[in-house]
Amino acid sequence: MLGPDDLVLCAGTVLGSGFRERAEAAAAAGFGGMTLWAQDWQRALDEGLTPADMRAILAEHGLSVGELDAVTDWLPSGPAGADGVGFSVPADVFWEIADALGGRSLNVVEIAGAAVDPEQAAPAFAALCDKAAGYGLLVHLEFLPWSGIPDIHAAARIVALADRPNGGILLDTWHHYRSGGGLADLTPEVTRHINGIQISDAPAQPSSATAADAAALMDETMTRRLLPGDGDADVAATLRALRAAGVDAPVGVEVFSSELAARGVHEAARAAAAAGRAVMPG
Repeated sequence: MLGPDDLVLCAGTVLGSGFRERAEAAAAAGFGGMTLWAQDWQRALDEGLTPADMRAILAEHGLSVGELDAVTDWLPSGPAGADGVGFSVPADVFWEIADALGGRSLNVVEIAGAAVDPEQAAPAFAALCDKAAGYGLLVHLEFLPWSGIPDIHAAARIVALADRPNGGILLDTWHHYRSGGGLADLTPEVTRHINGIQISDAPAQPSSATAADAAALMDETMTRRLLPGDGDADVAATLRALRAAGVDAPVGVEVFSSELAARGVHEAARAAAAAGRAVMPG
């Protein structure tokens, strides 16, 4: 069982890695778990790994699956906005993965920037939570600054309305900082819902265009994140505040970075683990 002292290697930190390579890199760097995207599962199957093989690899390296990332097709309006931007990842594949490999949590996002009515989103989120409970999964809603759920308060509203014991919020320090959030936003009304954490760092200003430019912000998000401690988001202070509020989730290190990816999977994992440990409380 992953706990607050564990680091989890997120798929975005080691782009292009296969299942076995990711497990090897995670274990060598001292991570307690790793995350999986739907395409990671399909790639592993296509490469000839069976679910039993994958379980054996995890066991061999002392790892568990931290997060299944991410359901995009869950809202009544579907996964794409009016402009057609978006992509569909329904929950079904994650039930298959959870049944085969287990997992701590299921991540849920609105990625296309479609308008989201909390009163309509809450029942859909609640339904996901109810289904996930049968697999022993927590569910967390991740807010994205360019999306219809743009900040931690919008996410908290939906989660509170859904009112499910396994439902909560994923706080990604990059998205929190880029949405204009800070320590003052981590009120008890918000932190009581947080059941997932991802960390990376960011410079004070977006590196291209403005934060109001969704395309530029998405590009920066997917290619130019910084290792925790290398930017202005004060990741260490955020983690201290979360721990003081009683949030006991493991810490996923998710650093989408072209520069980091160029170092190779094992070096990227090592650097991410070292940076993650450096900002962990205590």
